[in-house]
Amino acid sequence: MTPDVLRRLPILQGRSDAQLDAVSAVLVRRRVSGGVAIVGEGERSSSLYVLTAGSVGTTKRLGLAAQAPADAARQKVLVPLAVPQFSGETGLLSDLERSATITTGGDRELLELRRQDFDRLVPRDAALGYRLVRNIAVVLAERLRRTDLDVLKLTTAPSLALGNR
Repeated sequence: MTPDVLRRLPILQGRSDAQLDAVSAVLVRRRVSGGVAIVGEGERSSSLYVLTAGSVGTTKRLGLAAQAPADAARQKVLVPLAVPQFSGETGLLSDLERSATITTGGDRELLELRRQDFDRLVPRDAALGYRLVRNIAVVLAERLRRTDLDVLKLTTAPSLALGNR
């Protein structure tokens, strides 16, 4: 993958050509057929996935269905992710279960950054490791801000109806 393509990805912004080459050397290209879950809610995985074309859907099981097997009728579609986004950062940085299912809408090519490769890469270039984690944090902060706004919208009407201001 060329440095120009990688440079457009939010996770890799601000990196030198040499750093982009180092990351490119450990990224694994994956082709995924349409309608296939890249990661499933509740699974454990240790990879971050970068979308290089198109978009993917993000869904979460609702209510009691959160403990049951996946059923499309009991899932909430969250935000779609489109190029140049990434998903799976939780798996890259922690051992927590996946919080949502990411499914392709059509055939897609993804770049996979596995934790084992990330852990080998970072000690060789601390500035690269810092920037990768910082760029992930910036995207997560924006996602959290949007989630906060969504929660506020969902709680305002019932709160006003109950007389709380």
